[in-house]
Parts: sequence; C-alpha cells; structure tokens
Amino acid sequence: MKDESKGERGQELRYNWFQKYAIILISSLCSVVYMTILCTGAVIHDWYQGIKGENRLKPPDVEVRAHGYVPRVAYDNIKSLKATDNLQYYLQALGLDLEEYSVTTADGYILVLHHIIDPKETQEQRDLRKPVFLQHGLLSCSGNFIASGRNSLAYYFHEQGKDVWMGNNRSWFKAQHATIKGNLYNSELYWKWGMKELAYQDLPAMIETVMIMKPKHTKLTLFGHSQGGLQSFLMLSNPHFSFIHDKIDLFVPLAPAVYPGQIFYTRSFIKILIKLPKSAWTMIFGFCAMLRNLCLMRDRMAHLWLFGKLAYYLFKFLFGWTARNWGRDKFVWHILFIYCMSYVSVELMQYYLANFASGGFVDMLQPKETYFNGGHYSAETFKSNDAEMTFPYCSSWFKNTRKVPMLIFSGDDDYLVDGKRLVSHMQHYEPDYTEGQNFKYYNIPTYNHLDICWAEDVIGTVGYAVCREWERLENSENGEMGEKVATSGTLEE
Repeated sequence: MKDESKGERGQELRYNWFQKYAIILISSLCSVVYMTILCTGAVIHDWYQGIKGENRLKPPDVEVRAHGYVPRVAYDNIKSLKATDNLQYYLQALGLDLEEYSVTTADGYILVLHHIIDPKETQEQRDLRKPVFLQHGLLSCSGNFIASGRNSLAYYFHEQGKDVWMGNNRSWFKAQHATIKGNLYNSELYWKWGMKELAYQDLPAMIETVMIMKPKHTKLTLFGHSQGGLQSFLMLSNPHFSFIHDKIDLFVPLAPAVYPGQIFYTRSFIKILIKLPKSAWTMIFGFCAMLRNLCLMRDRMAHLWLFGKLAYYLFKFLFGWTARNWGRDKFVWHILFIYCMSYVSVELMQYYLANFASGGFVDMLQPKETYFNGGHYSAETFKSNDAEMTFPYCSSWFKNTRKVPMLIFSGDDDYLVDGKRLVSHMQHYEPDYTEGQNFKYYNIPTYNHLDICWAEDVIGTVGYAVCREWERLENSENGEMGEKVATSGTLEE
C-alpha cells in the first residue's frame, strides 16, 4: 500500500492574495456554467426518455431477495409532512428523537455526530443498548441512513435494541473549525484535506466519542456506505489505529468505494473529468469546496418539489440510476435527496476523478475489456505498479492489524464501484480472513449504488443478515454453538 500516515498536514499556503481571489472568482463562474450544462442535460435526457417510454420503472424483485420482509409505510400521515433539511423533524415523525454532538478532530475540524434516541426511554435503558455506528458516503450525510423512515437501516437497528449513532465527515453542510478563523468557505487552509484525513482524523474521533458515551460497552459495530466503507478500510488497515480496531466487533461495508467500476468507461462526464489536467481542475472547481453552488442550491431549494425532481433527473442522467427499488412514494425520494450534496473538498474529489491523483481511484481502474469479460476481478489481473496503489490488489492490507470480522454487501447493478474485485482480493490475498467465518459477502440482485441504503426492502436484504451475524457473534462470545455459519453468495439463493 502507499505510505501510511496519520493524516497530518503542514500549514503552508500555495496562493497569494491576488491568486486566491482570482481563482475563486473564475472557478465560481465556471462551476455555475458546468452545473447549468449538467442540469440542462439531465432535464432534456428525462424528457427524451419520457418520449421513448423509458421512464417507466420495472417492478422491484422484493419477493425474491427480501427474505419475507414486506416494506412498511415510511411515515404515518406522510401527506401532512413537509420537506425540510431538519433531520430531527423526520425522527420525531417516527416517534423518536435526535441528539446532536460536536466532535473536534486532532487537526481542529468540528464534526457533527447524530444519535437516535427514544424519548420514552430512561437514560439507564439507553445505556444498555449496544452501540452501532454508521458512516455515510461521498456528498452525503447521516440522514442517508434514516431518511426512508420505517424502511431504513437506522430505524430497524433501533427497533432491534441497538443504540444508533450516525457520523458526519468534516464540512457537512456547515464549515466549522476550532482554530482557523474568517470565511472558511474561501480558506485555502481549511480545505486542504482528502481521503486520508477522513480515515485517520474524522472516523477515529467519532468512534472514540461514541465509546466514551457508552461506558458499559467495549465494542461497537461499524457500518460504512461507499466512501464510508473506503475510509473504514483505510483506518482498519493502519496499525497506528489499533486502539480503534480493538473497539470494533464487526465491520459492515455497504457498497464500499475501494475499487472503481465500469461506469468510469461509460459515462461521458466522468471520462472528461479524468482527462483534465490539474490546472484545468483548479480553474473550473477552485481549491476550496467542490461545486459549492450545488450545496447552496440545496440550502435554498431543499423544501421545494422542484429540488426533488431536479436531483433525481441529475442522478439518473449522470449515473444511470433509477428509483426502481425505492418504493412508489416520490415524496420519500425527495426526502432522500435532501440529505445529499454536502460540502466536500476539491482535493477529495480529485482522489476519485483525477488522472493525476497518484494511487487514487482512477489509477486502480482496470482495462476496459476486463469489465465485460470478468477479468476485472481475476486473481491474475493487476497493474505493474499495483504496490503503489491506495489498495494494492495482490498484497495483504491487514498484515499488522487486528482482523475485524467483515460482512460485505454490494449491489449486482452497481457499476460505480467494483465489489467483486474487493471480494476477490479478500479471497486470494488476505490469508487471515476465511470466507464463511470472519468474512462474508452478499451480492444483492438489481441493487445499484444507492439502493444499498435507500431500497424499501433493505431491511430484508441487509438488516436481516446483519442481525443473524450479531446473534452468531453473541452466541460465540457466550461460548455457545450458535447457528451454522451461513455461506456467502447472492441473496436470491
């Protein structure tokens, strides 16, 4: 793997006053033009699909994969609910409530940590609940895990007696820092962070805070969707954080963004961004928040029906995703999109989409033909400079760390990330992980990248399997035989 560190940075600045504000002005204008083109293209694309009759969604295969789970009504009296960015409002609509904590990282960033509670419970009852921690993906937030109401993973885990905590990475929907002052949105120093900082600063700080709040418990279960899975893999493979590894009894990556998928070869906007030199990135997107105008649009328009429609059109246009598995209530879709479009740094986005980001996502992309002949997850397929990648395919990531049990979930229609390559690595190059024992894998039919959190039957496809694993681990800890270990595979088997 690439040389690991604790994510610590220097304080040096690259631009003088004139350069800084010139770039901010130019990139602001370019970002507006860029997003206008994308939004216009998304609307035209949806209109064209409507003419061709391609907007009709196929019915979901709930009865095939959900293990008997019947999706519930997301919220009581849903027609009386309003669209708002106040997450607590939706928790209260479910008869629950939301606590909010501020967590300061070692490098001074102030994070927002959310905690789901039942207001009818006493503090003693809450203390007995075993903690679970859920970490969101890129451009998302804690609301990703609860916005779908009674069909969400966070709600279900709370029903099962767990104490649900949900993390938010730095910047969230509001930039905050303990020592950097002034306008943080235009601060070069504030936005000097990437993937390593999320893995080595934010995630440990939030997990430590949760465990401090749970003195009667020594371990928690860690969930990570997409980027949340990526930053968790980085943290778990770094021996500097063994004190955190010891506090995790189970790691559940949900469509983890470890390896890129074939969409990097099929979507034009991604192919264009990959080819841009660093200077073009700076002129178009600047060096602060990536597409800040998109975040501002969310702040101003989240409560409007137009926001939900535009967000869906945009996601469908850019990634080819549909709401096939989200249920029929389009107001729920609207709520889901409200908790997207959080602030991220340009540097972080370069990790995913820039050809010049050494060892990043694009560097780990396999030859195009391998994604169509199955070679992308073959044990024989890897690049000559594989050892320099963030996640080298052909060498172990966990040689010097505690082997935290894993339960990996991926979607069969998820082409943004490559779950099969990740599983192939675990099978061939992690000798201390044995499939069916401390490592299991589930591939869910017809799920795309967002369905792994947003599908209306995600409780049946993901939640049930996690609860079975909790039961097995509990039986193992108690010295009991427990149920026979389930083998990995697709959920339709």
